[in-house]
Amino acid sequence: MENIQQTILSQYANSPALCTIIDAWNQCIDPGSLIDRWYNLVWNVQTAQGYGLDVWGRIVGVSRVLTISSTDYLGWREANDLTEVGFNQAPWYSGKAATTNYRLSDSGFRQLIYAKALANISDCSVTSLNAVAMTLFSGQGDVYVKDNGDMTMTYVFDFVPTDVQVSIIQNSGVLPRPAGVSVSYSIKGSS
Repeated sequence: MENIQQTILSQYANSPALCTIIDAWNQCIDPGSLIDRWYNLVWNVQTAQGYGLDVWGRIVGVSRVLTISSTDYLGWREANDLTEVGFNQAPWYSGKAATTNYRLSDSGFRQLIYAKALANISDCSVTSLNAVAMTLFSGQGDVYVKDNGDMTMTYVFDFVPTDVQVSIIQNSGVLPRPAGVSVSYSIKGSS
């Protein structure tokens, strides 16, 4: 603690034995380093790790463990998700999806937390939806929201999302949508 001598009653302030004991306790119990570690590992979302990020995930409403849809199915462009591909590229959908659980790393989970926090305070304008998408997929390629003008919108990806990213897009609830608006997804960069 700081200024430990100010906490000792004046009648005991000149006792060398008592002051030595109090100084030794102060060095052992000094909460300064513990408070700094707690702040950096739990409270500060920019530096939080492990348990601290799990706490932030509960606060904003996302989970570190995602269910990954590990199989693509035969589909057409007008479908609303990202698991469909053309003929001779994938099997027919049998009614049951093969899924696995995937635990996000601290850096990936931090990015998901930032995106969900933005989504929680979003006004669902195209500008704010683009900010959420660009935060979530920074460094991956271009991603933007297209307002189709008929109460529908499309998240357009100029890159091919990984299986983990597809699960974030479809299962995590991070990408917001305005009330009453239908959402679809499009991949332009699938060359």
